[in-house]
Amino acid sequence: MKTIIKLYIVFFFSSTVLFSQTINDSLNFNYTKYQTNIFTTAFEKRLNTYNLHSLLTYSVNKEKYFLGFDENYYSSLVNTGTKNIRDEQSLSLIGEYKYSPVLQFGVLSQNNIYSNDRKIAINEASSIHSTIFTKYSPIDQLNIIPYGGFSINRQVNEDDRGALYGANLKLDRYNISEFQVSSVLNFQNEDIAPRRNTNRFGSIQIKNNFDLDLTNLISADYSNSRKDFYFESDSLTSSLFNISKNIQSRVEDRFYIQERIFNSRYNSDLYFDLSGRVSLRSIDRNTKFKNLSNIDQSTFDSKIEEFRLEFSGITEYRSESFFGRIKIDYSERDEKHNAKNIEEANQIIYDQRAELENRKNNNSEYTTVAMLGNYSISNKDNLMFSLFHRKLIYNTPSKDNFDDRDELLSIFRLSYLRTFNHLFNFFINLEGSFNHIVYVFAERSSNNNIRRVLKLSSGGEFTGAKLYSKNTFEVSANYTSYDFEDINPNARSFSFRQFSAKDSTSLNLFNNVFLDFSGYVKLSEQGDFVWDNFSNNPERYLAEFYLEPMLKIKSGGVRLGAGLRVFSLQTFRYNKNNEKFLSNRYNSIGPITNFLIRLPNVDVSLQGWYEFISNEENVKRELANLSLSVYWRI
Repeated sequence: MKTIIKLYIVFFFSSTVLFSQTINDSLNFNYTKYQTNIFTTAFEKRLNTYNLHSLLTYSVNKEKYFLGFDENYYSSLVNTGTKNIRDEQSLSLIGEYKYSPVLQFGVLSQNNIYSNDRKIAINEASSIHSTIFTKYSPIDQLNIIPYGGFSINRQVNEDDRGALYGANLKLDRYNISEFQVSSVLNFQNEDIAPRRNTNRFGSIQIKNNFDLDLTNLISADYSNSRKDFYFESDSLTSSLFNISKNIQSRVEDRFYIQERIFNSRYNSDLYFDLSGRVSLRSIDRNTKFKNLSNIDQSTFDSKIEEFRLEFSGITEYRSESFFGRIKIDYSERDEKHNAKNIEEANQIIYDQRAELENRKNNNSEYTTVAMLGNYSISNKDNLMFSLFHRKLIYNTPSKDNFDDRDELLSIFRLSYLRTFNHLFNFFINLEGSFNHIVYVFAERSSNNNIRRVLKLSSGGEFTGAKLYSKNTFEVSANYTSYDFEDINPNARSFSFRQFSAKDSTSLNLFNNVFLDFSGYVKLSEQGDFVWDNFSNNPERYLAEFYLEPMLKIKSGGVRLGAGLRVFSLQTFRYNKNNEKFLSNRYNSIGPITNFLIRLPNVDVSLQGWYEFISNEENVKRELANLSLSVYWRI
């Protein structure tokens, strides 16, 4: 036992030096995420963006102890004249000694880092948490974890250190008479003066099965979290309080209670699920250092309060040949913004800030109805339909806010699938949508518009011994019209029509050698549009082509491919006689390759292509794209 305690102490003090840093709101002492031993890394280069993502998880699980290691690293570089580098890294290490079936001791370190060389409010932050914990399970369903340790928290070049302590309690499916109770309680303090971060969370769920078919579920959650952030202070406040950076506290409270009743899907052809929920949320911001001798509108802190009422209902019917589903949701939301007064402040200045906050107040009603049906006409014929309708009523109480509006959105889809035989099937889809936005007040009514979209697509899939081919053809039209475009030069009714054809084909030449082909053609036209007489004046025409023939070798866990990638995008304009002329051209051609190797413990995949690019002015350039990933099952 003394040896174990020594190991804990060594690990506790060395971990703050050894590990990179990460930011988590609460500590997780569950070692489920450590149990899959894997290493993955992926590098991707697209255009001017470079991404690297690596993950390493490893654990050792013995009769008396468990050790787990988990690291997740992500880095991106964007090179557009100026370079932008963003790094995120999280690393955690857990060790646990099983003293008895009901008592375990352990140590946990979680460390993260975030950095971004852009000049944003918080472009650098990190934290190191090292804690010693105890797990106590007096019964199988109850787990109690008290913990304590040390935290180093860094934000915008400010280092704060202090104690980190708390406790977690979890009750999992504990039966009391005919009720099943589950609950979670979390308490955590991070005292890193002059800042302080806290987290409180409590939830309870009570489940009652009236009989084998009917279940009632009541749940409630409450959470309170406080986060302190540094931000740049003005020169007067800095000299008055002798500080380099000010501190703002963000305290968020959340509460909800919900009841749900549903029946079993397995004992009846008819299923239903009804639920109702009430939730409250508040966000309270407080600035620590204020210059009360020079109060302006920005000196006042603010508070946001939100109320939500939600109802949801689902019903499903299932038979041998038909499946149908209807879902209805209704919600009300009320959001209020308030300025917090200061005793020393001038009332006029406070009223001005309060009015600015009141302009943000809003309330809304949101209703959705969704229907889905699938009917098997025969063993070879299938008909599917879906319908979605949404209505939004958005109101702003302030007389200076004119964003009040009503929105309607309706979408339908009808699909037919015919399976002729084991070689070929055919489908046809019809889809349409109607979207109407109406602003209540004249100040915004010039944005009132109606958008109508219609799509028709058809295609087939052939699967033979040597040949596989899937083809899709689609025509679509988008007609968007504004109610008052004559008074708003920025709002113009338009039409957008497109034809597209897609093909994906694979031909087995011999043995393990295949000739694969994929490609598409898109022809689009956009122009001014008048709905009343359904006429348009074309302004732009797009012709887009993509071709990718590739020779592949497929053998066991090995896939090797090499081919050619061709892409072309041509933009045409129209003259006064409605004749097309070339405006822009983008052509790209070059080799492409990919391979995938699957071994018992390792998967390696690579995809890359090199582009020779030219435009309408015959300006030429070259560009490389690469994606490489390795997955190792340790």
